[in-house]
Amino acid sequence: MSKSKSNENETPEKQSDGQFIVLSLGSNIGDRLTYLENTLQKLNEQPDILVFDKSSVYETQPLEDPDQALFLNMVVAARTKLSPRELLQTMKQIEKDLGRKKRREKGPREIDIDIIFYGDQVIDEPDLQIPHERFHERKFVLVPLSHMIPGFISPIHDKTIANLLKECPDGSLIQLYEHII
Repeated sequence: MSKSKSNENETPEKQSDGQFIVLSLGSNIGDRLTYLENTLQKLNEQPDILVFDKSSVYETQPLEDPDQALFLNMVVAARTKLSPRELLQTMKQIEKDLGRKKRREKGPREIDIDIIFYGDQVIDEPDLQIPHERFHERKFVLVPLSHMIPGFISPIHDKTIANLLKECPDGSLIQLYEHII
């Protein structure tokens, strides 16, 4: 099921071709920064994805499985001509190409790419939830988003990113790691 509604505060790149998307990137194995850089390179190599903004990198605590290393996280704003399902498949292929291995649920990972927004669409399918089902509970997504698109209105919460961050129950530590890569 999907639906869409207008969002006036989408992005400065409204005139560009394709659908506005936001992706969250995270890594906590090996050279974490290199995994993020390689992911950005892979995204830039995709003919149907145009990255036009990226956040700083933040070091964050793991939330659901604390028995693992700290993460490096960032968010990316882009435009795509891919459908949500094609975008999901492309992200899974990039993860695979970069060596992601399935270990344990919510466990360590070389790279994790989540689709946070696909325009204003709401999709609720067994293997695809957009907006990402728990983005509003995660400072590692909301903090970088609040610097990029604070006025963007979540299509399921009807609140801005800035307001969602103020209400976020996540008490984990998040610190600036490095500026834009």
